[in-house]
Amino acid sequence: MDDPVNTPDFWEACYQTGEDQWDLGGPAPIFERVAAELEPGRICLIGCGRGWDAVTFAQAGFTVTAIDFAETAVLAARRNALEAGVEVTVLKENIFDLPEELHGQFDYLLEYTCFCAVSPSRRFEYDRITWQLLKPGGMLVGVFFPLDKPLAEGGPPWGVTISELHQLFSLHWHLDREETPADSIEPRRGREVLQYWRKP
Repeated sequence: MDDPVNTPDFWEACYQTGEDQWDLGGPAPIFERVAAELEPGRICLIGCGRGWDAVTFAQAGFTVTAIDFAETAVLAARRNALEAGVEVTVLKENIFDLPEELHGQFDYLLEYTCFCAVSPSRRFEYDRITWQLLKPGGMLVGVFFPLDKPLAEGGPPWGVTISELHQLFSLHWHLDREETPADSIEPRRGREVLQYWRKP
């Protein structure tokens, strides 16, 4: 039987009961900076939630596709884009079963609080789907969190270490840059890492 955490019903229940503490109620400050630093292109956000970061990148001139499989998140992301006056394509899809027409379509893939929400047994699948979505030369831009939680404590969020990320992605990605972001929100400061992984 599949882990219930991997289902839309689990996450929909989190939204409905207010157990959505990962939602910042606005864009992550890190991505306001990143959006200003990167050359605009086609970007995909997986596990986009209510779409705050998707709106930020659309405002910075990116062509944005945002994906989530919880109905509440998808509707909120569409509404937030509409209210901001920007165009964001919001898809209700399971990231592990995406339409093939999305493969190889993006210059960037943005990660934040999706990796830690995926059952650890599926992290190799996560690696595969991010690779499939990006064009050659495309970049996975990820803020990975929480670095201070042992994996054995369970989740979500499940803990992750920098060494695990290097072991997983360095098999076929190139690490362009890594930093401990100074502009993390206060509760996550020092507990997350920003990495830029390039697809050859």
